[in-house]
This record gives sequence, structure tokens and C-alpha cells, in this order.
Amino acid sequence: MPLTRSLRQPHRRSTTQIRRKPCQICHNLNPRGHPSSVYSVESEEAALASLSLVLDSSSLAKTKDTQEGGCRFCAVLCQALDAFSQGWRDTLQRVNVDLKEKGTIKVGLDANRWKGERIEIYAGSASRAPWPTLGTTRHIPVNSGSDDTFNFARRCIQDCMTNSKHVACKLPSRSSAAAPKRLLDVGRVTAPIRLIDTQGKHFEYAALSHCWGAGPALTVTKLNWKKLASSIPFESLPPLFQDAVVIVRQLGLRYIWIDALCIIQDSVRDWETESAKMGGIYENSHVTISATSSGDGTSRCLLDRRKAVKLNYQNTTGKEAAVRARKIEDHHPNLAEAEPAKPLGRLATRAWALQEHVLSTRVLHYTGTELLFECKTSYRCECTPGRKTYPTTPALIPRAIAKSSKTHQAIWNAWHQIVEQYSKRDLTVPTDKLPAISGIASRIGMATGSSYIAGVWENNLASDLLWSTSLTTLPDAHYFALEKYRAPSFSWASLNAPIAYHNLEEHERETFTPTISLISSSTTATGLNPLGAVSCSRITLRGPVVHAMLSSMKREGMWEYTLAIKRTSGIIISHDSLLVEDYIPASDIPRKTVRRAQCGDKPSDFKTSVLCLGVARQDSWISGLVLGLSQRGRESYERLGTFSAGMEAFENAYERELEIM
Repeated sequence: MPLTRSLRQPHRRSTTQIRRKPCQICHNLNPRGHPSSVYSVESEEAALASLSLVLDSSSLAKTKDTQEGGCRFCAVLCQALDAFSQGWRDTLQRVNVDLKEKGTIKVGLDANRWKGERIEIYAGSASRAPWPTLGTTRHIPVNSGSDDTFNFARRCIQDCMTNSKHVACKLPSRSSAAAPKRLLDVGRVTAPIRLIDTQGKHFEYAALSHCWGAGPALTVTKLNWKKLASSIPFESLPPLFQDAVVIVRQLGLRYIWIDALCIIQDSVRDWETESAKMGGIYENSHVTISATSSGDGTSRCLLDRRKAVKLNYQNTTGKEAAVRARKIEDHHPNLAEAEPAKPLGRLATRAWALQEHVLSTRVLHYTGTELLFECKTSYRCECTPGRKTYPTTPALIPRAIAKSSKTHQAIWNAWHQIVEQYSKRDLTVPTDKLPAISGIASRIGMATGSSYIAGVWENNLASDLLWSTSLTTLPDAHYFALEKYRAPSFSWASLNAPIAYHNLEEHERETFTPTISLISSSTTATGLNPLGAVSCSRITLRGPVVHAMLSSMKREGMWEYTLAIKRTSGIIISHDSLLVEDYIPASDIPRKTVRRAQCGDKPSDFKTSVLCLGVARQDSWISGLVLGLSQRGRESYERLGTFSAGMEAFENAYERELEIM
């Protein structure tokens, strides 16, 4: 007779069965069996799995110690974060964990404090993995001046020089116009370092890309030029320059170009002459040494890297297994988005350095974690040393030119991409805004044959004029106009703010129709570089215009500006900066207008007449510029922002010629 249900012995799961249940927080760091697991082929049994987890930092930090019955996999994550992201336990952040079967584990935090930094967890032994899905990784030398790192650099350069597929990497035909006037002859260890005048001759040289910081301890001037041409003691060089000399010698080169020592710093004429051809100097160099992680000349690029740490981990039998963690940077190219590598460091925030990066033929990036190599064809790094034909920054313009057979659209897209990145970077000298990108502008001009107007191109004028600021924080210094003139209001260079373009998809561009025509333009350069700094620039356009009332309102701490046009509802504009009402002096009654606010102005409510110029149509929409009267010229206008509205807003528009300054 069977036992009744109440008398049966309850079924107990074994401890082994209990342990097999994945942790609800970290899923035992197993990419398989999770609802969000992704398998590379249809059969899950034979496929490699991947999984991305988003964990709450506070929940992870509160997990019990393994000795108290806590999850040993969560403990691995906590140990790695404690080692490389100190203070993470006190922040309310998301912890992003990327798992890949037979691969390493990548851990990152959302906070800006650790932006771009990741932790890599891996098996310390390839033969005995601590758990089946964890893989090992490639060794990275603990010093950037190690023999292994120099061997890697030499292999990368040699392969680029000899590979028949690297057609874009062949140096352009050299002209004396692009040759550096001076070079540093580093000779050999037993020979003196000295500054030489190239006298128009061509030399094989390296170029240094670096942050100035407060300024190098040693620069060339009118007074010390002759002394430096005789001999420069190695010990007198700033630490970063010393490292650059060591790298040049290790690469088997003899000469290097360093701006601080090859341009006479107290000569305006010499600086304008040499800086104007800086793009050619970097493009024609054998290799560019990029001191990516160095903040100034006192920060070396040949230094010890942060060592990997051993994590405490015991398997189910209580036996210790080799688990390691190290700090890495999220620098790899993004193939899905066709984005090039992103070397992280202080140099990546400097405006001049972008031009040096874009125009160089080959670059060695000395970052805080490893050495990266880029050329106009491929990308490699110490953690992924195999040759890859990934998109690279030096390849950006050459590839765009190659794609532009009938139209130059790919080149204009590349220009927009570069300017967007450039506008986010910092300048020590504000007036360098246009000079620091003039080398790139020169390449764009040669490829398109277009005239350059202080940051915008005549042959792509409608698209170039429709840039907008991309600020999302509360008002700060970036929201104000410059106190001193640097560029015309229609140019992005007139502001210290990150900007963005409305880049259209291929099918969208078919309906994009400019509604303006350029009547005339004039630009006055302040120096010897025709694509550099300007003292005045203006354009005269013909296009459809309507009058509108622009009103201001503060909403949730942010100023908002709205256009009122007949037969339309209010149109919120994308304003270039904070705006204020002002008056234009006149012989009879001063005329009211709106202008960009300067630091010290007090923004307030206003409702003032402005002019709207339609720049381009797309389907049933029209986009254009919001303009206010300028105080710089009679009946001239200055840009205040951009708008986008339905075509009904321009039903009563009329054609007019107007000058924008």
C-alpha cells in the first residue's frame, strides 16, 4: 500500500544541485543559459556564446563573502573593481559585464570618472582554466620601453612599408614647400644631439605629437638657436623629449621633428610659416610618435604600466585557480559603426593633436596601457597584434577621396566628422582655432577644388551652414559668444562649443535641395597662412526669407528661444549660445535686434523681430538660419542659431540678398 502524501519523506535537492543554480546577479559569469545569451550559430551546443550583463553596483557591493556562502563569481568581480576602480562601492553606477565563451571578461563602469577604462578578467593559465568558459589573453609587457614593445613597433612599421596592399601609405611626392625647415639630429648615443637646418633637402624623420601643458622646459628661440645647432646635452631635454630620442634611435632613425625645438618660438613669421605646412610635416614623416597619455613635457611615455593582479578564486572542491585581472582601455575600432580606434589620454583632448593624427601616415600611440599602431591602411595593438584592415583615423581622408568618384559627398562627410570631433577639443591659444585645422582644410581643398571660407566650403555651403551646438548641460562659459573676434558668426569656429551636423542618409540626401546661392564672399587672413586665422570674413547670400518674432523663456533652468511665424505654431530654435536683446545705433531711432550673449550679459525675457533665411529643403521641411542685425556692418546680419519647420512657414517668403558676418 503506497504511503500517503503527508507521510512521504520530502525530496531534498543535493548541495551540488543547489550550487548549480546560477547566481541571480552575475549568472556565474557564464555566457550560456541566460535569457539574453547570444549564440554565434543556430545550434546552442556547438556555438560560442556571448552575454552582456548590466549590474547594479550597490547590489554587487553587498554580496556576501564566499566564506559566508556568497557567490564566488561575484567576489571575482568585486576584487577586480576594488583593484582598479577604487571608490566604486560608494557610487550608484551600473556595472557593465561583457562575457564571451572561451574569451576574457570585460568589466566597465558608467561613471565619467572611469570613462573609456575597462577591466579585463582572464585565466592565468591556458592549460587549466578556472571555469570552462573563461579564456586567457595575450601578454602585454609591463614597460612601454621593453624590447618586446620596441620589436612590436618595428614589425608594424616594417610591415606597412613592405606590404603591397598599403598603397595609401606610400609617402606623397615630397616638395620643398612641405619639408620642415629644421630637424633634430639625434645621431647615435656617442654623437651630439643638435638642431640642423634642412636647407630644403629631404630627410627620413619621425615627428612627435605631444601636449605642451604649461610649456616645454626647453624651446628654440632667436637667442639660443646657434647654441642648440652646436650641441644639446641629452640631460637638458625634457623627460618626454628624452623618451622620443630613445624611440627614434630604437627605430633606426636619425632625425626627429619636435615643434618646440624646430620652430623659433619668439618669431611670429617663423611660426606662421612652419605651422602653415604642419600637415605636410606630419604626413611626410616616417612615423609619428604620439605621446597620448603624457600631459606635458615632464611626463614620460616610456614607463612602467600597471601590473595585472591575482584574484582569489577557489573552485567547487576548494582548490585555488589562477584568475588574473588587468586594466585596459576601450580603444579598439568599432566595426559595426565603422569607427576607428580611440586612443585615450590627455593628447586626445587637444585640438592641434587631431590634425596630427588625421594627417600622419603612420602613428605609434603610447597610451597608459599599451602601444597602438595605425597607418592609412590598418590597425594593430599589443593586445591584438595581428594585422587588421580596420578603419583608422589616418585613413579617413584617403578613403573618402577614393569613394568620391563623381561627387565629393564622402569628403564632405569626412570633414563634418572631423570638425565634430575637433570642436570638442581644447586649445591653449584661442586664436589657433582655424590654424590648428588648416592642414586638414588644405587636403580637403586640394581634393575638391572648393574655396574655403573660414571653416565652411563654398561647394558644400548649404550643409556646412546648418551646424548646431550640441550642449546639453546647464549654462556655462561655452554658452557665451567670444569677447574677441575669431571667425564670422556663420562659422562653427566663432564659438567655443561642441557642434554637430545633420548628416543625412543616402536616401535622405536625394531630397535635400539647397535654397540659397552664394553671391560673393571675402575673407581677410591675419597672417601668412591663407587657411588660418582671420580678421574679417563675410558672405552675401540670396535665398528665401521671412520675418519672425523671437521670444525667450527660462524653462527648468535652461533658456529656450521660440520663433513665431504667421500660420505656424511656435518653433523652438537650436540657439548657438545664450541670446540677449540689444540696439543698433542709428541716426534717428535705435533699432532693436538680438545678438549672442557675452560673458557678463544678463539674459532676460524678450520678444524681438529677427530674420529667418531658408537654407535647404528636404521633402516638406525647410531648415535655415535665424539672423539678427549686426553691429559690425550696416544692414549686415549675424547668426543666432538654426531652425527647422514645415514648408507652410515659408508660404509668404520672398527672395532677398543679405550679408552675413
